[in-house]
Amino acid sequence: MNFASKYILTNDEEEYESVSEEEFEQGMHVSDSGSSSEGDEIQTLSTSNARQLDSDSKKKKHRSHHWKKELSAEGKIKCSPLKDKSPMRPVSSKRRFQRAHTNVVSVNFSSLQAPGNMHAGEPVICSKCSAILSHISCIDNEKKVWKCEFCEELIPLDIEPEEVPTTEDVTYLLEPAMTTAASTMSGLDQSLVIFCVDTSGSMCVTTEISGSIKLRTTSQLKRLHSFIEADEIDQRLPSQLGHSVTYISRLQAMQAAVDHQLGEMAKNHPNRRVALITFNNEVTIVGDGTQREVIISGDKLTNEDMLEKIGTELSLPQAIKSSRHVLGEKVYNLEEGGATALGPALIIATNLAAHHPGSKVILCTDGKANVGLGKLEEENTDEQTAFDFYTKAAEHASAKGVTISVITIQGTDCKLVQLGTLADKTGGQVNIVDPLKLTEEFGNILADPIIATRVKAKFILHNDLYMVDENDPNSQLSRSEYNAGNVRCSSTITFEFVKRSKKKKVTKVSEENLTEKNETAENETASEQVSNETTTSKSNESSLTNHDLPFQLQIEYVDIEGNKALRVLTRKMPSTTDRKITEDNANLEVLGTHVAKKSADLALKGHFSKSRGLALMNQRLAWRSSHSESSSTLDRAKYKTIYSRIQSMENFVQRKQMQEISAFGRTRSDSEPSDEETSPTHLALPSSSSSSTSPSQKKQKRSVKKKLLERCLQMDDGMANMMYQLRSVDASELSAPIPDRSTSKSSKSLDENSKRK
Repeated sequence: MNFASKYILTNDEEEYESVSEEEFEQGMHVSDSGSSSEGDEIQTLSTSNARQLDSDSKKKKHRSHHWKKELSAEGKIKCSPLKDKSPMRPVSSKRRFQRAHTNVVSVNFSSLQAPGNMHAGEPVICSKCSAILSHISCIDNEKKVWKCEFCEELIPLDIEPEEVPTTEDVTYLLEPAMTTAASTMSGLDQSLVIFCVDTSGSMCVTTEISGSIKLRTTSQLKRLHSFIEADEIDQRLPSQLGHSVTYISRLQAMQAAVDHQLGEMAKNHPNRRVALITFNNEVTIVGDGTQREVIISGDKLTNEDMLEKIGTELSLPQAIKSSRHVLGEKVYNLEEGGATALGPALIIATNLAAHHPGSKVILCTDGKANVGLGKLEEENTDEQTAFDFYTKAAEHASAKGVTISVITIQGTDCKLVQLGTLADKTGGQVNIVDPLKLTEEFGNILADPIIATRVKAKFILHNDLYMVDENDPNSQLSRSEYNAGNVRCSSTITFEFVKRSKKKKVTKVSEENLTEKNETAENETASEQVSNETTTSKSNESSLTNHDLPFQLQIEYVDIEGNKALRVLTRKMPSTTDRKITEDNANLEVLGTHVAKKSADLALKGHFSKSRGLALMNQRLAWRSSHSESSSTLDRAKYKTIYSRIQSMENFVQRKQMQEISAFGRTRSDSEPSDEETSPTHLALPSSSSSSTSPSQKKQKRSVKKKLLERCLQMDDGMANMMYQLRSVDASELSAPIPDRSTSKSSKSLDENSKRK
């Protein structure tokens, strides 16, 4: 449990910052300069979409007025507190977003590998807020009463003093593991690995690589070669004479990658059980290679209940130490051809893997599903139905302790925005790879084991605080629950919270373009002159409240031994009303991880403006923190590394919005109605009477929901891949230098596997 600052911000005043239209159109920029005034002027993105935005001007002269210059000159950023004011003229040149803060906590699940202090007995739970008795609890030993430090409820106690936890990290054993060998993940690694691979016709597409590599071929191809004279086998065009190149098909690259991993597992994890399932216009269950192949086709491909039954009733594969060679032969006998029955193959693979918690399904494809359940290719396909299918499949796998990783081939369109949810909800990995790097990618997936399954995290706050919930902004609950499912060492989640306001509730100012929503706003020129003088003028001593706030994290999980346990971490944190104190003591890795995850999540849901606004506001916060008087060179280096990655994501979304400008003549805000509703005919209709549930408002909500879904479904695979990867990023990945991967290792593994008989 890591906090984004050493202090909790308890200032309940909502504050907003402005972003000029120029800055918003050009996107985030993190300068490569090491100077303290790095990138005072925003750099123009060199993209085709940006050029379309203003084809008349080759280079725009940027305004000298910029948020970094404001900070450099005055030592603070100007912002506008939320106030009730009379309607004034709408602002056309500014967008307003809520100011970023450091009230964020991240949870990395690597600690579940080793239990905390094992505590005898059962946890004592508050009946009101679900907090658990801890080392910071105040107990009246005479009255045998515990006054909950979170909600102040009085809880009667019937325990001895020595039963009260004495450390901040405590583990309770809720349910011991069953003693049967089949129910445990401990000792010998007997988990299942299911390779679910595409053998459709498009898998014959080749990639050219330098050098002459003798590829292992199928017996059928060998027979065909026997009819060709020796001097006719190597046929080349005149322009290719003298050049040593080899053409590798996607299927051949996949065969070499799978076979290489079979050899690695036979050597390092001989008791793992590996099965192969292939799909084209039908599904072929190869199993471990020693069993009779089962072919699923026809109407069965659309019968989900039957597919689940088939997968559940399949016999378990043998240990890889026994099946390695025969399964390797089966892999190299695969041939490409036909369509793509991805959905049915996925259902069978998931139900087979469900026999053993902690098992993995590796799904590898190069095209859209177009046969059976989960079809994505047909234009008249109900996209929402497909979304529901893959979401349901992911939730089923997660409940069974199965992880699904999705690998697609570079240069293809697989609707990764749909398939990615399989990995996102099960703790798997998503990536688009060069065919020659499949060996490396499969190895990365298999080298990252599941350390716990059925993981549920609950974060509890003091009543003065509440959780920020994008799905339900009005909930304002003091606790949040997150179903993490299967977790790896790198799995990380984040929570965001704010101070509960004691003032009269006011309407939240929209974070969208004020002119597009025709909302009233205070005079921007005047508000720009108003800074948060009241708060920032206080000294550090007077702004500290000297009031520590309690926080508790509860993690329920099933460990690798099969035990069901509850991990409880409780901590007190000092609070302050001074934003500058919290920012000067910020943890950029925690903050950056939260920003990357939340911005990517918003973009995946179609909330492009919110996603970008969140990234831009937090960039400002991180820049202020890393360039404060107490910051170091290391802080500035962290800022540059972390926000360079976030910049890549933000610029992706920015380019998508620029495409909307090309298509619609403007950037469509997230809460804007569809073009149909802004047509002249619709605008000419008389407005209905205003009410909280008026038909026009209901229609607009439906329109917004439809537009967000359309935005999501139009997301290309490259953008979806980046968003899903950032959704699962952890602090170490975000702050690490981007690796320079070459194809030499992959080419070598292709060569080695092709020569193996």
